[in-house]
This record gives sequence, C-alpha cells and structure tokens, in this order.
Amino acid sequence: MPNFNCKIDFIPVSSDFIENHMPQANGAYVKVYLLALSLAVSGKSMSTGEMAGNLNLLESDVVNALEYWNKNGALRYDNENVLFGAAKPSEKTDEITNKKSMEQITEEMTNNKALADLCTISQEILEKPLRNRDIETLYWFYDELGLSPEVITMLLEYCVSKDKRSMSYIEKVAISWHKNGIITIDAADRFITEEKEKSGYFGSLKKLFGIENRNFSKTEETYLKTWRDDYGMDENMVGLAYEYCIMQTSKLSFPYMNSIIKRWNELGIKTVPQAEKDHEDFKNKNKQNGLTVFDDDSVNYDELERIMQDKM
Repeated sequence: MPNFNCKIDFIPVSSDFIENHMPQANGAYVKVYLLALSLAVSGKSMSTGEMAGNLNLLESDVVNALEYWNKNGALRYDNENVLFGAAKPSEKTDEITNKKSMEQITEEMTNNKALADLCTISQEILEKPLRNRDIETLYWFYDELGLSPEVITMLLEYCVSKDKRSMSYIEKVAISWHKNGIITIDAADRFITEEKEKSGYFGSLKKLFGIENRNFSKTEETYLKTWRDDYGMDENMVGLAYEYCIMQTSKLSFPYMNSIIKRWNELGIKTVPQAEKDHEDFKNKNKQNGLTVFDDDSVNYDELERIMQDKM
C-alpha cells in the first residue's frame, strides 16, 4: 500500500501544475493528482484500489495516472511511495545534470558582470523578484545549455510576450532552443521573427483564407510580403481584398487579390474606409458602362503571375 508524504502543511495546487501540467492532462489524471495531494498533506494512506473506488475509476487508471505524473515531474511515485515537492533534476529538465549551488554561482557572477546584470534585467522582464532557484536556473541556461546572457534575455522576453512567466515554462523553452540549435543572438532573432509572423500577419491571414493543413507556398509568401512591406497594406486591407475576390470569383486567388491591392497602392488608398468608398465609386462607374466590378474574365492570371514573379 503506498505511503503518502508531503513537506508542507497546507493543500497546495501550484501555479506550475496549473499552467504547465494540467492543461495537457487527462481529466481523470487530474482527479488522481488532487486526491493524492490531499492524502499527502493529511498524512493518510490509501491503496490505489481504494483511490479508484473513491474516484469512480479503474485501479489501472489510478496507477497509470500516478506513473504519468511521475514521468512529468509533478510528483514522485515508485509503486510504494507518493512524494510531492522533490522532483529530481533529470525529471524537471529532461537533462542528466545538476545545477550549481548559489555559492558557486555567486562566485562566478563576481567575475562576470554580464551574468550579474542578467539577474537585474531578468527581474525587470519578469516583473518579480528572483528566488535563489530562479537564479540557479538562469545560470544553468548559461553554464549547461550554452546560452549567452543576451540570448537568455531574448528567451525571457519571448516567454513574457506569450504571457508566460513561470520559470518551469521558461526552462522548457530554453531546453527546446538548445536542442534546436537556437543558441546565438542571430538564431534566436530568426526564431522569434518567424514565430511573430506565424501568429501575426501571416497567421491571421492564413486563418482568414481557411488554410489549415499546409503552409503558404513561396509564391504566396511573396505576395503577402509585397502587400505588407512594399504596399503597406495591413491584415484588414488584405481581408477586404479577399472579400471582394470571393464575391467576384468564389475562390481564393492571390493574383486576383494582387490586382485589387496593387490598384489601391497606386491610388494611395491605405485604409478600409478609403477602399470601400473607392469600391463603391468604381462599381457605380462600371455599372454606367455596363461592366462588372473586377470582372474575372478580364484578369489574365498567368500574365499577372509572370509579371509578379519578374518584379520579385
């Protein structure tokens, strides 16, 4: 029968568990974790069979849940004991290594101003005081993962931009950067820029166009970058061009949208109200001449594609 032990005298559900462990976990596993935590705090013993009965689960589900949380570092489980608050370094970091002590780190920082400044900068970025274990983790990024203080600063800013300030989350990102070779300022800058593009201009338009199972092609990216960088059209303007494109052709056509956006650029039209007014004026004028707005038959897609590629 498992013995439950805990080093604290209240029932805690840590922000680390809520932010980094719970969202991905099976609901039944969360029930097992909370019951196990309650047993540990109260110092009670309960078999996995009894836990299963209390939670209306199979005993195998309880065992699988404890093994799951053990593997993810939320608790320690060895088939007999369940222990909270003592995860091994290898479980927490996915690396077989130990962090240096504060005494060793302090000595290093006295001889390296950049490292000393990193602590001050980190507190400003995270908007909270650093605990000793936070400092140990930051130094571990430098000492074991090979990240410079400048790259660590970029790492912190990137995580905060995603509204993530938990050091356990930041540590996971640092390990991911290390594994993917993102250890220089240039590499970190490229990664962050790509991520911003995915979640920003490119990401919003990809969602608008209903493109879910593929990335933009190189030609499509060329159009998007031209509209954004050369013509200065934001997502709303491209979205309006897309709306007019669908209304006229019933399909997504980058060359067709480009014919609209290029015209706006030539006329100095940069806002949605200006574009909508131009559209109404253009529609009224063409109605008088017996023409259709942005007549699809008048657009030579192959020619537009060739001209566009020649200009890139």
